[in-house]
Amino acid sequence: MRWVLTFLLSLFMAGCSTLDVNVDYDDAFDFSALKSFQVVHNVQEGENTLVNDRITAAIESELEKKGYVKATNDADLVFVYHYNAKDKVDIRTDYQMVGYGGFGYGGAMIARTSAYNYTEGTIIIDALNPKTKKIVWRSVGTLEVQEKETPQEKREYVNKIIKEMLEKYPQQLLS
Repeated sequence: MRWVLTFLLSLFMAGCSTLDVNVDYDDAFDFSALKSFQVVHNVQEGENTLVNDRITAAIESELEKKGYVKATNDADLVFVYHYNAKDKVDIRTDYQMVGYGGFGYGGAMIARTSAYNYTEGTIIIDALNPKTKKIVWRSVGTLEVQEKETPQEKREYVNKIIKEMLEKYPQQLLS
């Protein structure tokens, strides 16, 4: 019984820590002629600039792997990102039958309620057409934030998230 509970708990924990990515884009926009990009982030008061630098570096790295060239100005696309984190609580109630329940004698139904506290993070990456200042592609990633110990682990964690978020480009961008 204990191993079943451990398995279910690990399955629940694994499910909570996966990244949920939702992508939207302008299907009328011609992505095929794009060659260069720029990443812009307006730092908000209180933001962790270490995290900002890791996200910017991860976006730049993934776009360069796709064949794009980083531009300082006059880029074909301007990538802007935003992120936030908020504390959440997942409350679950489990109902169990206890006692003897045969031959007209009733057992009792008990309810056990448990609370799971976690931090939910959301990252939004927008690709803007610099000529019209309109979003032509958007990726929204939501996940349970996992704490990492070292700067290397934190960088790898951010890289993994950004890679997954940028995998879902319109088909023209993948060539």
